[in-house]
Amino acid sequence: MQRAKQIASDFIPRGIFITATDTGVGKTIVTSALVVCLTQRGIDVGVMKPIETGVSRSAKAQSDGERLRRAAGSHDPMAEVCPYVFRLSVAPLSAAWAERKSISVATIIRAFHALRQKHPLVVVEGVGGLHVPITSSLHVSDLIYRMKLSAIVVGQSGLGGINHALLTLHALRQRKIPIVALVLNQRRPVLTKTARVQEESTVTLLRRLAKVPVVGPLAYSPSVNTNWNDGLARIAGTAPITKLARLVLAAGRGTFSRRG
Repeated sequence: MQRAKQIASDFIPRGIFITATDTGVGKTIVTSALVVCLTQRGIDVGVMKPIETGVSRSAKAQSDGERLRRAAGSHDPMAEVCPYVFRLSVAPLSAAWAERKSISVATIIRAFHALRQKHPLVVVEGVGGLHVPITSSLHVSDLIYRMKLSAIVVGQSGLGGINHALLTLHALRQRKIPIVALVLNQRRPVLTKTARVQEESTVTLLRRLAKVPVVGPLAYSPSVNTNWNDGLARIAGTAPITKLARLVLAAGRGTFSRRG
């Protein structure tokens, strides 16, 4: 009986990890919009950005970690939400070296467990792509594996998106990391006929080849650059983010408790 209970608990998702095919493809926008969408559905969501680089003292309020925390309405300490923050805008390993520091995966996992004690679902945003080094011997993919989380992949919907997306999905499968969805995001406005054809080709082929649910494309939204909160609220209500939220909840088999 005890063994049966243990097996059942092993199948309860503790969170979701959002990674990307590259840096700058919209990972923070997708993560924040998903968090807003889930909280609007009454889900108690914790947020985490284990490592963030390129954060100056004067711009901490605009950091990814702070944006995630605002999206969730979270009051969790930043030491749990974002255990490692570095000033230099480079790969985490280089950023840590520049400050004569080191990154401990054990510290990240302890912070994650602390958040899990308070929230049934924790949404974790990664840094860069899967093979970005976080220590001399570990990459982002190793972190996802050790956290025992399923992954959402964010990629671009335009030219070049196919190769990057399929390589990332393949790398996740090599590590036996479950994949919830591939989210395609418009990095820039689609203004020409050529750009439209390129995007349609990318989306069509990935729907056929990815072998996971493909969400989007999420339309380019310049409003997030001028007013993050208003732009984010609009994106959170779009069909792609709503579909992504449904996929996350379906992956959770309805185990996420609701507020109130």
